[in-house]
Amino acid sequence: FARLWTGFDYQQGRGNMEENTWFGNRVDPMRIEASWRDKFPKTDMTGGYIGDGYPLCVDLPAKMWLRRGAKYMLLGSKHTPELMEDDPAFKNDLTLKHFVLDAGSKLKEALCNADSNGNCQYAMSVTLESNLSCTGTECDVDTARVVDVGGGIYYEYVSPACVEQAFYRNAKKIIYKDRMKDSSCANPLLAYASEACCSVADVAAYRNPDYVFDQERVLFSTAGARCAAMDKQLCDFNYINDLDYHKKGYHWTSDSCKIQVKVNSAGEAAIMYKPNSYQHLHPHIDENNRNYFKVYWDGDYPTNNMDVPDGNNCGNGACTALGTGGCICDTNVVESRVFSRMPSSVDEVLSKLTIGAYDTLAYDAGTYSESVTENDVTAYFKAGEGFTEDTIFEVTDKNRRSFRFKNSLETVKVQGDSSLSFRNPPSFMSVLNTESTAGKAAYETDAALDHYFYHDNTAPFLALRMIQRMVTSNPSPGYIQAVADAFTSGQYLDIGSGNYGDMAAMVAAVISEPQARDETLEMDPFDGQFVEPLLQITRLSRSLEITPGDTVKLVYFDYLKDRIGQAPYQYDTVFSFFLPEYQPDGTTKVGQATLVAPEAVALDLPKTVQLMNGMFSLTKYGLNRCYGGFQNGWGSCSENDDFSNSYAHLTHEMAWDKPEAGALHGDSVVSELSLLLTAGRLSTTNFDIIKNAYLEKLPVAGHAAAHRMAVQLILTTPEFHTSQTTISTGSARPEPAEPVSTGVPYKAIVMVMLGGGADSFNMLVPHTCTGAKDMYQEYNEVRGEVALPKEDLIALNDVTNQVCEKFGVHPQYTNVASMFNNGELSWFTNTGVLDKETDKHNYWRDTTTQLFAHNWMQQAAQRIDPFKEAFGTGVLGRIRDAATKQGRSVGAFSIDWSAAATSGMPGVNPSALILNRNGVTKFNENPSADDMLYTIKQLNADVEAESGAFSDLWADHFTNALANNERLYNTLSTKTTQTNFPNEHLSRQLEMVAKMMDSRGERGSDGDLFFCSKGGFDTHSMTLDNTFRLFGELDAAYGAFREELVSKGIWDQVTLVTVSDFARTLNPNGNLGVDHAWGGNYVIMGGAVKGGKIHGTYPDNLTDDGPRMLGRGRAIPETGWEVVFKATAEWFGVPSSDMPEILPNMDSFPRADYWIPAADVFNMI
Repeated sequence: FARLWTGFDYQQGRGNMEENTWFGNRVDPMRIEASWRDKFPKTDMTGGYIGDGYPLCVDLPAKMWLRRGAKYMLLGSKHTPELMEDDPAFKNDLTLKHFVLDAGSKLKEALCNADSNGNCQYAMSVTLESNLSCTGTECDVDTARVVDVGGGIYYEYVSPACVEQAFYRNAKKIIYKDRMKDSSCANPLLAYASEACCSVADVAAYRNPDYVFDQERVLFSTAGARCAAMDKQLCDFNYINDLDYHKKGYHWTSDSCKIQVKVNSAGEAAIMYKPNSYQHLHPHIDENNRNYFKVYWDGDYPTNNMDVPDGNNCGNGACTALGTGGCICDTNVVESRVFSRMPSSVDEVLSKLTIGAYDTLAYDAGTYSESVTENDVTAYFKAGEGFTEDTIFEVTDKNRRSFRFKNSLETVKVQGDSSLSFRNPPSFMSVLNTESTAGKAAYETDAALDHYFYHDNTAPFLALRMIQRMVTSNPSPGYIQAVADAFTSGQYLDIGSGNYGDMAAMVAAVISEPQARDETLEMDPFDGQFVEPLLQITRLSRSLEITPGDTVKLVYFDYLKDRIGQAPYQYDTVFSFFLPEYQPDGTTKVGQATLVAPEAVALDLPKTVQLMNGMFSLTKYGLNRCYGGFQNGWGSCSENDDFSNSYAHLTHEMAWDKPEAGALHGDSVVSELSLLLTAGRLSTTNFDIIKNAYLEKLPVAGHAAAHRMAVQLILTTPEFHTSQTTISTGSARPEPAEPVSTGVPYKAIVMVMLGGGADSFNMLVPHTCTGAKDMYQEYNEVRGEVALPKEDLIALNDVTNQVCEKFGVHPQYTNVASMFNNGELSWFTNTGVLDKETDKHNYWRDTTTQLFAHNWMQQAAQRIDPFKEAFGTGVLGRIRDAATKQGRSVGAFSIDWSAAATSGMPGVNPSALILNRNGVTKFNENPSADDMLYTIKQLNADVEAESGAFSDLWADHFTNALANNERLYNTLSTKTTQTNFPNEHLSRQLEMVAKMMDSRGERGSDGDLFFCSKGGFDTHSMTLDNTFRLFGELDAAYGAFREELVSKGIWDQVTLVTVSDFARTLNPNGNLGVDHAWGGNYVIMGGAVKGGKIHGTYPDNLTDDGPRMLGRGRAIPETGWEVVFKATAEWFGVPSSDMPEILPNMDSFPRADYWIPAADVFNMI
């Protein structure tokens, strides 16, 4: 399915925008580069193919270009097509023979669209509403490309969306230009080549001089007729005379052509063309091609005994066994009738028929003369026929889409054993390069988008996401169903068009369903959501009437992404800012109830502090940089109502200059602020606390200052940050306890997530191999345009346990190479998410993890708990829990973002802290009242059991964040580093990690667990350029981190492990990029690491025939993450008796020699 997205490139940069930028045009839709497009069948997500339900191109009516539904696109004065491709020399060739429509042409009349004065009114697009008769030379043309309508105006014929079957009967050989160029097979029923006519026993060919236009394609039968008209015949020619070279294309020959299928060990098929004789075959259809695609076998398939232990000798000898693996089989295509009666239902038609059919009205009158409608199915019969393969059924599906199907099934059978068979797969793209056009790629892309759009999962998926964003994080199944139904029906109450996918109907359901409007649900502690930080700022700004300064035209906020984790258009991944399935750790009521809270993924200490400081600053000083403000410009940093130098300020308080008595005035102020900022949800307790603070401030500083105090306090409440209210007990929440060291020697583990899927087979590369084969050569051939030159690799010291004795690393990995060669770093090769040991034949049934998906595989690498036996926890959190049970004091920290890896079991440890890579910011450095912190803690006091779970999560997080922020601020303010860390994301994170390690004494820590991350590794394009930068940044970060810890004398006490969602495909994708794969290569480093080793098993066959390789070079891991973290946990000091709790899936790997002893990985002390 991923092959659908090959062949795309960025549009040309716009002169006023991207001309001087490095990233190009990322705004306009991408363009299709047809030559890059994968040419083979593509499976869909429901057990079929993209292209099912579309008519076969061979079944379109003859001269489709004159039939009902034929479409023409205006080219203007340009005579070369846009959706097809001509030789570039055509553009300026004045000798070109154009397809000029005759004066009496019905097509010319339709394209002219003359007004009452006879002047042509050319439309941008014209679709024929009825069949047209041919005139003059039109009658000799099988298909059109560009037509000349006179006056220097041209139209391009746009063929209807149709598909070709991958295998077909009676294939004929065609030759491109001359014998020394490509030969190929072609379907004689498709107009894909021109005539090449020879005299008897001659090999010099000629085109019929009466051909209609240059680059004209004709049917095989038409080509034969044109040769016969010259007293010549089609021939197996060497060259074509009397025709300019650029006007030559593919030409029919008299030779036949065999279409074979190559079957790999997984049952995937590759097409092989075998003409009777040829000089050259294009690599994508020759015997060595690896362009496998999925086919649906009716039962068993031929397997080579070399590939699998229970092979069937390539179909018991029906096929030829290849020495390199796989089988080559001759094929026979059989067409059969499906229905001999009227189908019983629409569903029966949709489940049994896959070949589409064209509009019966486009065929000659009388071709389909009878029709019958039963069971909501209409059948069209050819004249004088009953139910045959040519019968057409018309139905409307549940989404109100109309389909026509041909009553036919095409089966590809293996010659020699007809029991080995599969459905003939369709494809929009032609295997012929010249016919694999941008137009066909566009049709294929549209079909894929339709497949997404109409998929049964789309409506509930969108419903859940829309509800989560707009109403509640955990909607009921009934709520989701109602919104999904509105999407599919296109109607909700009286809103909507009645068309599938109507967003107006969907949004109406989201905001109108009972769970969105029922006031009684406000008392449900688990119904609600967090408010996104950006929406909190927006709500504050709009509700309190932000007004720009006199010289400011546009109000904008600086660096919100760094400060609060969110900013318009600045999301880190394609999944936006929040993970829909994110669950807070089990120490919270939300986590204990296994509910999700997507926005809480950004709920961390530094972002919380900076969000609150920024909103306080905006409230007190206007929009400027004072005390953590959201604008970098200076303004008055005194709370004196002087906003003259601010970019903007809140003006709502000016409306409250009233003479009422203080208490009444306070009620009015807080009541309105509650309405504006919390939708009136402010609890009675918090209302009174804020009103009292307002009244206390009012006589001292006046209304404006008191108003600002009330606003700031409301901004700290659970009611502002969530859609819930609170039921306070009045008791203060307990402060987090100060950890106390037990005196156990300090150790730390640092996990570094390379987000997006790092191309780690370009991190560790075969270099020198004196074994059976040259693995670097195989690497170079498989990786193609994304391979690293051998001379650029940095050679590592020899190893003895791998397919090669010497490996090299990426040229940017200078520090990595040095640490490996100095014995401080090792590699885990072909490592990744594994639910159990498996192989390429069984991985799909052995794996519960959703493979190849960023979010799920990142979660899997962090949790290492595929069967959710320790639900909601991560591997670092479980290591911490085990150490705590030993009596050790162990901290857990995630830098910049919440991480599943650091979550432990409820009640064992406090939640992991989330730190900012740039340090700790003091909270509310210039408070509006001396007792303001005490008041804030009152507003976030402990709550009753029936209080909202989300509001409780905010209050608990906020009070802990304030306490921990104060401690860390006081501790880290004295910590410095001796190493100059690069000013880059991961380097800054590791610098913060180094400072935290340096503060272990003040924190009373026996050990620490850290999670860091670096994104940008999803390199679907320009892989070499992107990884050169990314790997260089990684290497610099690792080097600076090592240098700093060595200087502090703790390098021997620290282990850093890298992980990633997955590696990348070894095969490039045609866009200088690589796609999602599986197993990869990862480093483990530290002073205690027994370095210079490569653990695990590097694949000894990188081709798709390799026993560990899926299609396009996706390696099945040999080593699971359990192996890496079992050894690491043992080094950290966790006893082996606790390993089943740390690694709940250990029992799935019973083989004793599967595990790598910790003593092989570390110098154990």
